[in-house]
Amino acid sequence: MAKITAPNTQYNGLSATVMFVNGVGETDDPHLLEWFESRGYTVEQSEPEKPAKKGK
Repeated sequence: MAKITAPNTQYNGLSATVMFVNGVGETDDPHLLEWFESRGYTVEQSEPEKPAKKGK
C-alpha cells in the first residue's frame, strides 16, 4: 500500500476516492498514485510484505 501525503497536512476528507486523515491517505491504484503525484502530493511506495516462512 502506498502512502500519499497531501500538500495540506491538516486535510481530512475524501479526494479522488482516497480518504485522507491529517493529510495522509493510502491506495494501491497506480492511476491514482500518478494523478496525486502530478498534483503535488508526495507518494511513498512501500515494499510488499514477504510471506512468513513456515518451520518444520
